[in-house]
Amino acid sequence: MPVKNTKNIHPDNSTQRYLPFSQIRENVIIMKDNSARLVLKCSTINFLLKNTDEQDSIIISFQRFLNSLKYPIQIIVRSKKLDIDSYLNNLKNKALKQKNSLLQNQTYEYVEYLTKLIEVAQIMKKEFYIVIPYDETENSSVKDSSFKWMLKNFWSSINWWQQILELKLQIRNFNKMKKSLIIRSNTVKTWLSNVWLKAKILEKQELVAYLTEYYNSSLDNLVTINKDPSEYNIINN
Repeated sequence: MPVKNTKNIHPDNSTQRYLPFSQIRENVIIMKDNSARLVLKCSTINFLLKNTDEQDSIIISFQRFLNSLKYPIQIIVRSKKLDIDSYLNNLKNKALKQKNSLLQNQTYEYVEYLTKLIEVAQIMKKEFYIVIPYDETENSSVKDSSFKWMLKNFWSSINWWQQILELKLQIRNFNKMKKSLIIRSNTVKTWLSNVWLKAKILEKQELVAYLTEYYNSSLDNLVTINKDPSEYNIINN
């Protein structure tokens, strides 16, 4: 009579099972479907302050940039609550050291004005990002939105053994993916420079901070980020 195996295998029930990415290696986000992402943070320009000729030049250059792309990109505009507590504390410290009584009073009045302002209205700042994808099969991870893909995505979220095998495959293909992403990012940065925009690749620590804030937006600055980015690899070398 065969003996029934009573050993229970406990799948991974952590939050990582439900995230679309499996790990961050160096400055590359590796997705669970074996694709990869590189994130650029972009500077800004004040379009309205440009004259008509400059505005037309920017529009045409940006249009050419979009038409030149042979792969999809994602443009993210992020509104983030601006924390000015440190700025207010700095002003208070300067007011204390101010020897001119008139300037000291004006500084305190300015601090009081800003304090009342943020009580009635949130001060927001805009951040701009470009996400560049790479797939072994051309753009498959950003094209397929069919029911078949959703079913596959659901099955992969519960089939944790399959995820481990895919992670090992990702490590083997990492250098190829990174090289292709760097080439693409250099092309994007060159085109953006034509419209007076600067772009930089987010490093690993910056990616960890960005994703932590993105998935924990309600916590604001309460989330503590580990300063050692190597700990955010699911599988280490």
